[in-house]
Amino acid sequence: MITTLLLAAAAIAPPELLAPVSSPMNDYNYSTDAAQRTMVVARSEADFRNAKILVATRRRSNDKWSAPQPIAFSDDRWSDSDPWLTPDGRTLYFISTRPAPGREEGRADYDIWHSQRTAAGWSAPKHLGPEVNSRGQELGPELHDNTLYFASGRRSGKGGLDIFRAAATPGGFAKAELLDGPVNTTASESDFTLRPDGRAAMFWRSGEGGSAAIHISYRTAAGWSEPAPLPASINHGPFNFTPSFSRNGRAITYASTKARTGQEAGLADIYSAPLP
Repeated sequence: MITTLLLAAAAIAPPELLAPVSSPMNDYNYSTDAAQRTMVVARSEADFRNAKILVATRRRSNDKWSAPQPIAFSDDRWSDSDPWLTPDGRTLYFISTRPAPGREEGRADYDIWHSQRTAAGWSAPKHLGPEVNSRGQELGPELHDNTLYFASGRRSGKGGLDIFRAAATPGGFAKAELLDGPVNTTASESDFTLRPDGRAAMFWRSGEGGSAAIHISYRTAAGWSEPAPLPASINHGPFNFTPSFSRNGRAITYASTKARTGQEAGLADIYSAPLP
């Protein structure tokens, strides 16, 4: 309750549209490496149709980004979405409708894949396997402290989408388990992300009428605190999602379907804002 009141009362600067990566299409899942030299973003048509991962680069962190271009392994037969770069910029986790090994062609649900950056470019995507993926949808993968966090619609959750985690092992990942604590509810939760120091987490939670608000929770001695929605100045659109912390943990980058002149209603743009 106290956290909610503090967040609601906090006076912060208004969110800023990230123009270089916000287009008339649906833009979301902005992610960079720690050096701020490589950036990835997802772009799709309405309702997340025909999603693609775009990549931009720059020589120095204060240079302008190059124009985002489809990643090398893009294929118009499948949707690739929800990209997340490891801080060293060498591994990309994402979701895709491309057929997993041993599965039938044309199955439309999203599974989690990854690609390695080599001297020759991004490697062919590799499926993370049945320890992580399920017959339901998987969304929003991120790796923190050798633990993969992601959302899934599998039956073992509490309802809708829930946050799961899977520990990294020398041979891949351990079997995924439901994240304990107050994060998961009978509503949908997704896009779980951790602050670099691991002491705070953000994610979106669904609301009435197909809405979604970004929530924040803090790590305590007893576990995660009760999540509280960020202020309305940040949750300023009907659907606010794909949050990420800045490297110093003092700001947020996220996507929102806030109405904008010249853009079709319901499509998202990418914003940045300081945190209370």
